[in-house]
Amino acid sequence: MNQAIAPSVAPGYGELLQSVESLEDLIAREADEAEKLRHMSDATYTALREKGLIHMMTPRALGGSELAYSDGLEIAERVSRIDGSTGWNVMVYGVQHGTCGSLITEAGSKEVFGAGPDTNVAGQGIPRGVARKVDGGYMIKGDWSYASGIFHSNWVHSGCILMEDGQPVMDHGAPIMVITYVPRDAIELKDNWDVMGLRGTGSFDYSIAEERFVPDDLTYIYSKNTVERGGYHYSLGIVGFTAWGHTSFALGVGRHALDLLAEIAREKAGPFGILADSPSFQEKYAHAEAQYRAARALVYSAWNDLDETLLNEEPPTNEQIALIKLAFRYSHDVMDEVTTFAYKGGGGIALRPSPLQRAYRDLHAGLQHVLLSDQIVQDCGKVLMGHVPDGATMQLLGLH
Repeated sequence: MNQAIAPSVAPGYGELLQSVESLEDLIAREADEAEKLRHMSDATYTALREKGLIHMMTPRALGGSELAYSDGLEIAERVSRIDGSTGWNVMVYGVQHGTCGSLITEAGSKEVFGAGPDTNVAGQGIPRGVARKVDGGYMIKGDWSYASGIFHSNWVHSGCILMEDGQPVMDHGAPIMVITYVPRDAIELKDNWDVMGLRGTGSFDYSIAEERFVPDDLTYIYSKNTVERGGYHYSLGIVGFTAWGHTSFALGVGRHALDLLAEIAREKAGPFGILADSPSFQEKYAHAEAQYRAARALVYSAWNDLDETLLNEEPPTNEQIALIKLAFRYSHDVMDEVTTFAYKGGGGIALRPSPLQRAYRDLHAGLQHVLLSDQIVQDCGKVLMGHVPDGATMQLLGLH
């Protein structure tokens, strides 16, 4: 491919918000079909691509909208409020296109993004594969899981641990990890996404059984934060992008569950009358709203502060990174409680197939993500109490 990129006039924040509103009926209508298919429907994916939503975090130089994190957070949150699986895929595309588009070399960007807005990258960044250095690139192989959105991808990114003589290559006590990009036809896709929640994300496993050569231009070191194109905010790299995306999903699904519960409560009549007339239910619902709004306020406070720092082209502090990671985990903890309250309050409606049941299942599937581990939160606590080893910084999986 290796053709020149012709930057397009991508939609801005306001236009993207309007697009989400215009697609609400379509996304909601296609959610059942996505559950059956176990991946996003062609109709939904096409609409998201045509409206520029899968490239909202892509650098402008590659035809994307290059949104600030707080703006992109709200867009992905709004989509997740309609359907969790669709919102999950939108945030994953934002993470993958934002990181690849800003960190890959110039030659690599021309190859991966040569299809312009039709470019779609998916895969698994957690290093489940292995790579060994050779002249001009790496030889990689491995088995990866949870490749959200891969059904509609044409490029695949994969995290690998760098190996030498059968052992991981270490740097400051941690293994060196590499992100690699290969065309979609280079991988074997497994038809095994049969899960409780987030069924519509198409998070299939895949593998590269025989070693495959990947040129240097289609790779970069996991911890890279030197921006090749786009604004300074891309220097946050994978460490920040991953916390950004998953947080938007949790907020959107939590809001959706409360909205659905309120609608049911106003209409649901049992032997003791309308649920919304119950003082006990009113009190519990008020507490759930407080939990949701407090968590959301923490999220946007942390991200707005970080956005301002990055806008001034200043490097983020350990505390700022710890706060977005803490907000990431806390928002999921709170939405766990909120969606469980909504599920119980919904009674038989939530027990049977319904948008409320789906919101509950989707949120609890998202809770299984490795980046929500207790160990990462413990490192946030070390940072916030000023108990950090000399020279340690917040990385993807905590302090290193």
